[in-house]
Amino acid sequence: MLCPMKRNSLFKDNYWLFIPYLLMLALSVFFILTYSKAEIHIWMNQHHSPFADFFFKYASYMGEGWVLAPICVILLFVRFRYAFMAIGSTILAPLFTQFFKRVVWPDSPRPKVFFKDIYDLHVVEGVHLHSAHSFPSGHTTGAFAIFMVLALIVKNPVWKVFFLVLASLTAYSRVYLSQHFLVDVSVGSLVGSLTAVLCYWIMTRYSKPWLDKSFKICVK
Repeated sequence: MLCPMKRNSLFKDNYWLFIPYLLMLALSVFFILTYSKAEIHIWMNQHHSPFADFFFKYASYMGEGWVLAPICVILLFVRFRYAFMAIGSTILAPLFTQFFKRVVWPDSPRPKVFFKDIYDLHVVEGVHLHSAHSFPSGHTTGAFAIFMVLALIVKNPVWKVFFLVLASLTAYSRVYLSQHFLVDVSVGSLVGSLTAVLCYWIMTRYSKPWLDKSFKICVK
């Protein structure tokens, strides 16, 4: 299942990951450029159901630190190289996102504020809606930062698509819950993906034998 470390094969070995992601990103960009973020969000907000309310309420958790951290720890027992990819990605990506949120675009309102007195949003019971720092989406960034790393290190195309789907569901959940707009999650996915690819590329440059060991091996 896990892919051996090979150089200069990043794109060749990941067609099943990059092509679907780029198609999804291109589709999102098309809608973002064609319609206003209000029109997009209202259309997406109108498509809801009790099952989707329940599902996306919990799918959103896949972008939180208490989910990402255990994955990084588990990878320490698989291969140190993989763990460092995941740790680096899940640290750098949120740093970039928080810089954008707090410094570059500090006044971007969330849907809750944007649609106040304009449109009555469908909201999911039990979900606290945030008001500020909408752009870009931190949960989406975190999900793509970790799941793209996992997709890069597995060999089977089915697993690559599976991890991409998990990241994409997290992104969609943020719009479904009216925590973010489509543009927020699109940029968040790009930040997380680029950080994951960068960390993967850096770690495959090193040929230190100890990086291909794990805690499981070291304790014997």
